[in-house]
Amino acid sequence: MRILAKEDGGIVSLKVIIPHPNESGTRKDESGKVVPAYYIREGSVLLNGQPLFGLQLGPSVSKDPFLQFRFTGKKGDRLTLRFIDSRKQEYAAEAAVV
Repeated sequence: MRILAKEDGGIVSLKVIIPHPNESGTRKDESGKVVPAYYIREGSVLLNGQPLFGLQLGPSVSKDPFLQFRFTGKKGDRLTLRFIDSRKQEYAAEAAVV
């Protein structure tokens, strides 16, 4: 996971890229078989160990999704991001606000 969290005037801009194939379950492969659904279902962001927000995603999200959020924060704040896909695999990363 690639994370950039940058503070400007008390507002943090958080940008995240999650490497994931994100299949909707409606596409067919070369042989005509439906590719099973496989996508990021939910996520959460903690700020200094406290819940900041959660989100729910679905099969319409693109491959390697790019997400961007803004919130109040300061340089040095610690972010913890966790995402869970439809196969219950967890993706987690930490970053500091710069």
